[in-house]
Amino acid sequence: MKKDLIKRICFALGALAFVAVVSAQAQDTKPFIGAWKGTLSVAGVDLEIALNFTLDEAKKIQGTFDSITQGGFGIKLGNIEIKDKTITFIIDDPNAPGEPTFKGTLDATGKKLGGEFSQGGMAGTFAVEKEK
Repeated sequence: MKKDLIKRICFALGALAFVAVVSAQAQDTKPFIGAWKGTLSVAGVDLEIALNFTLDEAKKIQGTFDSITQGGFGIKLGNIEIKDKTITFIIDDPNAPGEPTFKGTLDATGKKLGGEFSQGGMAGTFAVEKEK
């Protein structure tokens, strides 16, 4: 009888831990969800860009990248990871050489996202603002 009680307690604690982790992950994505627009600066060139983050049916964050200046739209993002107010991701397109990588942090207002960009050994910055 004691073993059954211990098993039930362990199961309940495991379920609570799982719910806490899932809830924390869902909360982490919320500030990033939506459309963002701004500038990518690399090698002395400023490009107008847009980012769009959504949640799929499994509540996993997905994203696309638009290089407005270059006429590239709806380019898939991959390896999207969020930790606190920082997001990292890559442009997940075989036609984009050098694994373009972004690492950005939200400002205190949650309406500006900016940080580092790298691609094939070149480094730059990006800054986008959340659209309404």
